[in-house]
Amino acid sequence: MTILPTTDTVASTAANAEADAGFRPEDSAPNVIQFCRARFTPDDLDVFAAVAEPKIRDGHWVGVLRESGRTHDRLLVLLPEVDRPVFRFERDAKGRYSLSFHDRSGWYGIGAGDSAADCLSIWRPRRPRLL
Repeated sequence: MTILPTTDTVASTAANAEADAGFRPEDSAPNVIQFCRARFTPDDLDVFAAVAEPKIRDGHWVGVLRESGRTHDRLLVLLPEVDRPVFRFERDAKGRYSLSFHDRSGWYGIGAGDSAADCLSIWRPRRPRLL
């Protein structure tokens, strides 16, 4: 399973306009564009894919949808025979991660963390207990 990062069409449009106008990067001071904190990083997507791939392969999940906005980036998990997303993994504008479950009443938080790995630890395989 490959989940690709979203692209920023505003930045792409600006870059194309500069190119069309004959803009040369060496004519100006270097600019650093800050990464939007409300977007998953490639590492975040790799952590999620490590969880999702076996669940999809084994038929526990049927798919993952991505929903991005100015203040969030979300991965919505679809389960077999359910007509709506049941799990939501999200990064908000402050860079915080949350994991939620949706029953018929609404969304309920089931995980949070400072990193994708911390937030998704609820789904990390556990070692069997020794008796």
